[in-house]
Amino acid sequence: MVHSLPALLDDLERRLVKGEDPLPLLGSVRWRDLTGWPKDAGEAQQLKQRLSSLHALINGLQAPLQATLLALSESPGYSAGGLVAVPAPISLRFSEHI
Repeated sequence: MVHSLPALLDDLERRLVKGEDPLPLLGSVRWRDLTGWPKDAGEAQQLKQRLSSLHALINGLQAPLQATLLALSESPGYSAGGLVAVPAPISLRFSEHI
């Protein structure tokens, strides 16, 4: 299945906003066949801004999870680098299920 980068980002954003699981979409992409890469500096800057927006969306969606992990943790705050210590029985490795 061939995907264009702009269409892939649109679909990814739509799924995240709707609360759908993005892993089936990301798992179906043949990354070496991905088309629609930027052709000039202007397009590359637009892509960079688009990816920055998606990153902010993902961080916003993770905020409740981070707050829950903080509440479950014995430590009173964030560790170095702003990370929350994850309790031993919880794993954040979603990529293992792909």
